[in-house]
Amino acid sequence: MSESWFMPDIELLAPHQWAILKTTRLAALQQAPNSFLARYDDQKSWEPAQWQAEFDRGEWSVWLNLNEPVSLLGCTREEATPADERYLEYLWVSRDFRNRGIGHSMLVNAIDRLREQGVRTAYLWVLDGNDAAVRLYRRVGFVSGHRSQPLPDRPGRREELMRLDLG
Repeated sequence: MSESWFMPDIELLAPHQWAILKTTRLAALQQAPNSFLARYDDQKSWEPAQWQAEFDRGEWSVWLNLNEPVSLLGCTREEATPADERYLEYLWVSRDFRNRGIGHSMLVNAIDRLREQGVRTAYLWVLDGNDAAVRLYRRVGFVSGHRSQPLPDRPGRREELMRLDLG
């Protein structure tokens, strides 16, 4: 495999591309159901308006391989979140493309874009037991946000907040 394969082919989705978010998100939920709070069976029946509303919550990036998305990452901001803070969500890399630096590249690309936008802090939630994700997040500089919470619909499971200071 040539080194050029490792160059990011990351695309920031435009609003008319909300269906790519849908397709990629559903693939992620099927492949890695224990890595996300959402469930495939719930989101597969969403109407187009629900997917458009989800898209409108933030910016969505995909990594393309032969024009097919094999990774997804969102940068979102809820109404109550300060303007200089964002949440990273939905990070997923297709099983066939893991351990090739794609997740790292997706994160670095998003972090660089957030810095350019003047965002000062990025947060993300990670489920307990997702040790590979925690290692990846720490490699790009995330630290514990000193907050965790139980998952009501998954007894015995928790998620931890991680944070990254950007500026």
